[in-house]
Amino acid sequence: MMKKQIIFVLLVSFQAAAQNPKFPKQTITVPCNQEFLDNYKGKWLIPDKTLTNRPNQAFSLETIKRMGEIHKLVEEVYPQPIAVDAKWSSLYVKTHFGNKIKYVTVDGNSQMEYVTTNQVEGWIYNTTLFPWSCSGTHEISNGYPEISGGNGFAIDANHLPILSDFMADGDEWTVDGLPIKRKMPTVGNWKGYEMLASNGGPLAQQNDQYFILISRNDMLPYILVTRKQYLDRAMAYATRFYDNLNVINEKIPDKTEKEEGRNRNLKAKNAALKKLQDELEKTRRDGLLDAPAIVGTDPLMMNEGPVFLPESEGGIPLTIENPDYFRKNLPGYIPQVFVVSWSWGKEKFGIDFKKAIETNFPVEKLKAMIDK
Repeated sequence: MMKKQIIFVLLVSFQAAAQNPKFPKQTITVPCNQEFLDNYKGKWLIPDKTLTNRPNQAFSLETIKRMGEIHKLVEEVYPQPIAVDAKWSSLYVKTHFGNKIKYVTVDGNSQMEYVTTNQVEGWIYNTTLFPWSCSGTHEISNGYPEISGGNGFAIDANHLPILSDFMADGDEWTVDGLPIKRKMPTVGNWKGYEMLASNGGPLAQQNDQYFILISRNDMLPYILVTRKQYLDRAMAYATRFYDNLNVINEKIPDKTEKEEGRNRNLKAKNAALKKLQDELEKTRRDGLLDAPAIVGTDPLMMNEGPVFLPESEGGIPLTIENPDYFRKNLPGYIPQVFVVSWSWGKEKFGIDFKKAIETNFPVEKLKAMIDK
């Protein structure tokens, strides 16, 4: 049985190489122009039936089986590539989730150390569109396998690209040892799910990629940081920041310059702490201590504007990873959470692909695959 599986993989690889030539060209009988390209019928390229960087064959086979089910959904939505050739691929990923950290001082510098680590296995399904273009009056060419223009569709299983960037360095920016992370802002709604993107607020229209989180009904893979948690940490951070700045300032040899720096730092520190303390008192009066902390990008709050900012105005939600989310008794190939994303360019084929995904992709069938 093992020999048959190995032979099958080799045959598929040879077949894919033969039917997926690199940078193919094709002669056409009519002059090439944009109208011709916009109506040119491409094809689905033959995928590699192996999992890139797969840890073992059992993991690969179980994962490819699930990706095959997902690809059927994509192909039903987008059966005929137009102006492009399309190919789906797979990737094994190994990340960490819910790690606890601390900061230590080494040679006068603060460095992060892991207290506990929790490894999580997962995979990524990816469909990429490779556009055809005119390469001569009666010739077209394709950029496969290197030029795609950023158009495609991806599903991350057990991996959360929507959480990124630590808020700042320092133990202040942890909750029970878990680092506070920024979450992508919500820019809309899609089939009952929050539609997330890298840019929020006034910059939301500049996005060329959307993200959707699909998780269990009764639990999210992240926990929102509260306003009280944020304000307490921001005040502690502001205090340490300006105190450290004064330590550096005291090394200035010129007395006048040193005194000016000391006064400047003290003024900035007092202003930052007053602003944060005033906000804490207001938050307490309004009964919003446990409300989510959606903030700007400056943890010292030295910039003008409110401490808390709605997502519609550019605010960023703060979170920690939920250490109880991933069930350790499930194999890594079983999806416990999905992040669905699609990206597009300005070309007609990219806009058409985006419309097909947003209009017809059966997200409920993807949801049914969680924990299975």
